[in-house]
Amino acid sequence: MNTVSPRNTLWLSFTGLLTLGIILISIYSLKNGFFDIFPYFYILPILLVAWCCPRYAVYFTVGLGWVFLGIVYLYGPASIQLYAASMAFFYVFVSLGVVLAAFSTQVVQERKYREIFETSQAGILTISRETRKILAANRKAASILGYTPEDLTGLEFGDLWFDSKQEVAAIKKIREEGTITEMEVALRKKDRTVIWVLVSAAVSNEGLTVLSFMDITEGKRMKDELIESELRYRTLFDGASDAIILHDIDGKIYEANVIASRYLGYTRKEFMNKSLYDLVVDPGTMFPSDEVKQFTARGHLLFESELKKKDGGSMRVEISSRVTEYFGMNAVMSTIRDVSERKKI
Repeated sequence: MNTVSPRNTLWLSFTGLLTLGIILISIYSLKNGFFDIFPYFYILPILLVAWCCPRYAVYFTVGLGWVFLGIVYLYGPASIQLYAASMAFFYVFVSLGVVLAAFSTQVVQERKYREIFETSQAGILTISRETRKILAANRKAASILGYTPEDLTGLEFGDLWFDSKQEVAAIKKIREEGTITEMEVALRKKDRTVIWVLVSAAVSNEGLTVLSFMDITEGKRMKDELIESELRYRTLFDGASDAIILHDIDGKIYEANVIASRYLGYTRKEFMNKSLYDLVVDPGTMFPSDEVKQFTARGHLLFESELKKKDGGSMRVEISSRVTEYFGMNAVMSTIRDVSERKKI
């Protein structure tokens, strides 16, 4: 439901009182034979309504025009000349209301777009497709890139790119598809430092490229560090000389390294669909009940067990389990060592 702002309510109230005053002046003028001046007074409330509430301006103008005609017919002399002049003013009022309403609506829309443009939390640039120069930049874009909006205006957009290959790919995508959706690109700030931004762009009806972007440098750095950390972890995990299985306290397996696969013959995916108890010949030897309290208290447990291989065989192992954390969850890391040869001796 559309509501009228307090400011517009004040102006509408003033316009209502003004209109009432104009009607009274019209009646007085008609009764006293002054026919030339009062019709022009009606232009003022039409202007006020078109300015503060353009969507209602046409309705108001038509209604006011009919009120004007009614007053002329009721209080004016029976004159063909007066009636003709009144009809002419009626059409002038309506035409004026339509034109002013259209113009005011456009002004309001432009004002709204300007507010969105300036207050957006994303950087926004409008760029000429012919010259590739920046035509406008909002405050957020200037802040991200270390410029003022005035400095960015007129700057060639190519000067901001760090990687020419990314620039060529973006231009090609815009030309062929007319849009870019969430492309990660590297740009240079005014001080020549490199930042990563997430870019979306489209071609406007006027043939301009409208580009919005957000600074993702910090998020990308954290993501890259996480990937690097994961790679280091995976290298250490798979490079261990013993089998390692990560699981929860109930035995559900999260991860298994290469040596575990080599020992028991299961793939990593097959391990993740199993429980540690599925691998044990005698489940009672896995986390013996008399040692569970000790494990919970100390966070470490060493015991022997016999594990089943995928090919049906088995192997005697020594399991060293300790409490750890896996992606924020409590977990158990069990290091498994083959002691079959030791048992034969």
